[in-house]
Amino acid sequence: MIHNNLDIQNHHIGPMCFLKILYYFLNIPDDTINTVENYTENVFKRFLVLEASTSEKISYHFIHAKPSVILENVSTLAIFIKAMIHFVLLSVVQHKCSMFNITSPLRSCTISNLIQILVPHINILRKHCTSCQTSIPYISIADIAYLLVQNKTNEWVTAIDINVYSNNQQFRLFNSVKYGKNNPLILSATFPFDSQLQYSFSDLLKKSLITFIENDQLPKIYFKNEKFVFDLSTSSNSTNTKLQNFINIEPINQHMKHSSFSHSHPNINTNLNLSRSLHPNKINNLNLSVPDMSIFIDFVENIITSDPSHQGYICSCARGTYNTNLLFFNIAGKYKYCPKKNGHHQRNNVAIMINTKDYTYSIRCKDIECNNTILSWKKIK
Repeated sequence: MIHNNLDIQNHHIGPMCFLKILYYFLNIPDDTINTVENYTENVFKRFLVLEASTSEKISYHFIHAKPSVILENVSTLAIFIKAMIHFVLLSVVQHKCSMFNITSPLRSCTISNLIQILVPHINILRKHCTSCQTSIPYISIADIAYLLVQNKTNEWVTAIDINVYSNNQQFRLFNSVKYGKNNPLILSATFPFDSQLQYSFSDLLKKSLITFIENDQLPKIYFKNEKFVFDLSTSSNSTNTKLQNFINIEPINQHMKHSSFSHSHPNINTNLNLSRSLHPNKINNLNLSVPDMSIFIDFVENIITSDPSHQGYICSCARGTYNTNLLFFNIAGKYKYCPKKNGHHQRNNVAIMINTKDYTYSIRCKDIECNNTILSWKKIK
């Protein structure tokens, strides 16, 4: 959000930093690269960057269009992204220089904990740690500090949206526009993809599809026994040889094993059947004879499992007594989102109300203090 981050003069530092991080961990090392210009050029050969920025918000989509490896599914990708973010944030906390020297956390901590530790020092890190290098080539401590930004409610968060790796998530296509908006997802001019070659519209559309893999012989990364492992069974011998030197992923495994990384990653579901398997008894106890209920189950479950940190489930459903067009889905688990608070409560549960006539929905918090007598209704799309 531009107006919430007016102290950032160069909005390209954070995105470029994360592109370099992704390139470092997901590609075979190239010892011939010895300048930042060559390194950046290689990054742009691998990653397709699409942009949908407006005057209010800067938004990029990073697509690994020419990968060296692929991940088994979105759940593994979610854990990998979180582990990477934790790895780089902890490296900032642990680094010491003449301008920054704090006590590192001893207990297990989350990404949120690390953000809280770093926020009071953000300006110092950005201004005075430009020469403090990290284990990742051509990335400074100052660069990583630009990955922390303020959202629309002025809360400090990572610039990387980790909530997109969730159940039934839809990703925008190249050149598409959100309903009611006027900001198509287009090729970024700031981060040009493989500028030495010309790509047609259809080529870019194909490469922007996250499930379109031109080379299915690529090695795959799996998450087993609390670490990332390679499956080389579909790879060529030459690729196998190269991957013996694919050591950049090992620091992530060591980080997850020995550091203060919190292993409380939830089960991030790639389909609704996995979601329901977490609470089979609760789902089976639902009265599916309630008219229209089965039509909206998938929609409701998509909402309550969209946030990996706040996974919920439907514990019951009832039709309205006075307004029979209303369905009340009572939610249990960790999903306790309150529209008035614009966040999750600790204890109070919520209900998702569906108006089957108007095809609208509303989230109603059951906290008495929130006084949700006036509800906000949204169209079901």
